[in-house]
Amino acid sequence: MTLHHPSLKDMMNDVVAAGTCCECGSCVLVCPHNVIEYIGGKPKQTAKAAAPFDYCGISEGIGCDVCAAVCPRLWPREIHLKDAAFQDRRPWEDIFGVYRHIFAARTRDAGIMERAQDGGIVTALLAWALESGRIDGAVVSAVGEDDPPCAPSPKVVTTQEAIRASAGSWYTYCPNNLALKEAAERDLKKVAFVGVPCQITPLRKMELIDPAFLLSPKKRPQHIGKQRGFLRGFSDRVALQIGLFCTEVFTFGLMTGKIEKGLGIPLADVAKFNVKGEVLVHKKDGSLVTFPLEEAMRDYQRPECRHCADFSAELADIACGGVGTRGWTIVVLRTQRGVDVWRAFEAAGGVETMPIRENRRAWNILQILARRQRGRVPIREGRSGTSAGLPQYNPREGADSALARMAGSGKSAGETEACLATAYGGEERPVRVAGYMAGQPIPGDPGEPPPGEKRKLPPPPSPEQGGAPPGWRPPEAAGEKEGAG
Repeated sequence: MTLHHPSLKDMMNDVVAAGTCCECGSCVLVCPHNVIEYIGGKPKQTAKAAAPFDYCGISEGIGCDVCAAVCPRLWPREIHLKDAAFQDRRPWEDIFGVYRHIFAARTRDAGIMERAQDGGIVTALLAWALESGRIDGAVVSAVGEDDPPCAPSPKVVTTQEAIRASAGSWYTYCPNNLALKEAAERDLKKVAFVGVPCQITPLRKMELIDPAFLLSPKKRPQHIGKQRGFLRGFSDRVALQIGLFCTEVFTFGLMTGKIEKGLGIPLADVAKFNVKGEVLVHKKDGSLVTFPLEEAMRDYQRPECRHCADFSAELADIACGGVGTRGWTIVVLRTQRGVDVWRAFEAAGGVETMPIRENRRAWNILQILARRQRGRVPIREGRSGTSAGLPQYNPREGADSALARMAGSGKSAGETEACLATAYGGEERPVRVAGYMAGQPIPGDPGEPPPGEKRKLPPPPSPEQGGAPPGWRPPEAAGEKEGAG
């Protein structure tokens, strides 16, 4: 078995039947041959009713398996994609992933803050990006006019009004990836994608998985071209990935069973919903009802979430969450694209920021939750990507694996080259197996404690160590500069 070419059969058995499927819908989105559909929150083989649930005639015939290539629950998972995603462009790295800058921020827009979950940064950023022409739409989860109260669905929004209406979170799962189909149908070319970690990872896999796996002895270039279009086509439209911190989400029974029946609050009366050590239900009349988070987790936590090790959207361009804060958003800039967007956004003047060291509580909770989540995932052997010692994903190794499968196929060198050219579609092919330097750890991190001792948390990084927005200056220094002008 090679880790580099999982099949639909692997996905249906090792993920769906095993109970680890996160329900993102990415496999259904990228299926080039309409073999699977999204039914009851899971992919279901519907192409041949008489066939087994894990059968794909294309996979077992000429070959495909684009679905399995993007599944976030198969190797490589987010932790195995750091080299491919960031290479050597990762100045700092810690338990919550690679980062260039981490800080707290909030919008100055009072209208957004009124509806926002915390600091309103995601909504404000989307609104600015649309107005400035950086995006022509965004994929979000939102409760629309046709949705039941408190039941968001995936949306493609292209207006300021729709972006503002999407503010806030309902903590129930919404398969945002499926909305990329609509973005493609509308031919949107610069889409911002907002999603939880298990929705960001498949987007990165669409972008990073080496396409040579599409080659097979029975396949002609036109087959490969179609499959490549589904592998790369959706991620090619995404101009910015915004990830949301997430420990778990709840079944909709939390709304209907606990809030509506248990607390007697009609869902139509709920204005917004939040979790801050307890569950906060904000009613439209301005009142607030709370109940213990432990109760919600005990009775309504989705079991699929226990198989997720990524708390802070480690592969996103920008990751955001309200952990440990009230009225502020913790922002992590991970990629240069994220830094460039943030610089322009902040320069527009609609946001205020503070270094992360001024909110040590948020920093500590981020550390604790990220480490706890990394360690909670059950270890499963095989392709699940959770067993110890699995390697970083390297595109060249994937390409070599694909070419090894082609050995003795009967295709001439020219035919194989034509298939490779179609698979890569003008992309630069990997020429070597590369090793990359890890990012620097946080200065002052005490490291792992001796056995039996409690782990000490590292101090928040200083602004010079990535603990503030890019180009940050102390308020007094900024004031001196303005006065001097």
